[in-house]
Amino acid sequence: WAAQSAVTDYYGLTAEQLNDDRLGRALERIAEHGAAAQSAATLAAVKQWQLKVKQIHYDISTAELYGAYAAVQPAAAADPGTGPSPTTVPTVPFPTYGRTKSGREDVKQVQFGLDVLGDGAIPLALLPLAGNTAEARTHVANLLRLREMFPRHRFLYMGDTKLDTPENLAAAQCTAGEFLCAGAFTQPLQARFREVRAQLKAVDYCSLADAKRPLAERDQYQACEVSDSVVGTFEGRAVPVKYRLLFIHSSVKAAQQAATRERHLTKIRAEFEQVDKILGKYSLKTEAAIRRRLEQARSKYSEGKLFSYTLTSPGGKFALTWQIDEAALARLKELEGVFVLKTNRTKTKHPIAAVLAAYREQSKVEKRFHHLKGPLALTPMFLENPQRIAGLLIILMWALTVMALMERQLRKNLKGQPMYGLYPENRPSPAPTGARLLETFATLCIVVIHDHSGTRRVLGQFSTIQREILKLLDLPDTALRTFKRRCGT
Repeated sequence: WAAQSAVTDYYGLTAEQLNDDRLGRALERIAEHGAAAQSAATLAAVKQWQLKVKQIHYDISTAELYGAYAAVQPAAAADPGTGPSPTTVPTVPFPTYGRTKSGREDVKQVQFGLDVLGDGAIPLALLPLAGNTAEARTHVANLLRLREMFPRHRFLYMGDTKLDTPENLAAAQCTAGEFLCAGAFTQPLQARFREVRAQLKAVDYCSLADAKRPLAERDQYQACEVSDSVVGTFEGRAVPVKYRLLFIHSSVKAAQQAATRERHLTKIRAEFEQVDKILGKYSLKTEAAIRRRLEQARSKYSEGKLFSYTLTSPGGKFALTWQIDEAALARLKELEGVFVLKTNRTKTKHPIAAVLAAYREQSKVEKRFHHLKGPLALTPMFLENPQRIAGLLIILMWALTVMALMERQLRKNLKGQPMYGLYPENRPSPAPTGARLLETFATLCIVVIHDHSGTRRVLGQFSTIQREILKLLDLPDTALRTFKRRCGT
């Protein structure tokens, strides 16, 4: 691969010199200085590209591994999983069993957290994590590292429901200054929503995707809010946290949940009807077997708790009657389409519509996970040493940062106008991605010219779209050139 990609030519090496052991040792060295290198690169990017550190999104993802990793042991300072959350970021991930995205229980995995800016979704930092780390216990260490990187900045820290703990909210308030997260819609919050449900009012918010749809097909939002507070512990002291508790109702989410509910009820109802038809036959000849079959049907979905039944055996013949609790079903319908947001941003400067718009940008970190696992090919990963896994994660984060900066710069210079030429049939691209931009240069080749003056290496001619991309990136044509290598140029 090194010879084919011209890495050997560029560095003046042979393919044999770039063996697995040497590359592995290089990854270990990168991991050893990973935190300092990441911070330096991030601060340089913020300064060079004048990035706005006003909003930071955080989430974690996983990378499934293939191997036993029997000799790998957790670090001495590994998170025990109980007590206060760790305050330091791990230097290497620990491969172990955990809750995988694919649902497989026979493979080990590592996890990694990622911080991205609201400005262009530029990656800021990557946290290597053990495969069984609870996301809720990673926020404190992440916030402390962000405070160390940006000691003079106050920013909005955003996460999903795992940020919703007293300890995490206190840490976010003391470090970032502001927080916004989805709240866990627990039973106490459900009861509180029912109390204020009549106060729901329409929210003047429309996403960019919805703006392209007819008015009747757009997601309609309603919302109301109340005040709430918790007391968390941060750096050994109790921290009172006051925040706004927003109940948001989405018409699209409600329709989706209603369709799911009806599908589940139909399946459970069909199972009950099937049991009723074959009572006393086949494997349903005892009361225990019948009840076991019915309970299996009820436990398959959460809607099963709406079903109640009575099993009798008059004259030695089984009889089954069952019904759906209509009152409980009505209460369930009241909650469909509702989700909770928590933030300590002021109501005067940040009305509900602005808070909702900000939270919808949390998808930016998910898009970067997609790029890590897609174009940058994080997986499959065949590295046995956790230090080498950490080194590879850091390298891929740097590559992701370069791709994100290209994407941000080009979109900025497009000024909201679509770009043509990236897709077949000259279809418009309103928001070109970094991966698509790099793919455009895959056809660029090096021409080797032999003549009486010697050998020269020059780039082939740029296509129209390649020239346009360079122009939008504020790069002259001469910015891309062949490297100098033993060929007379």
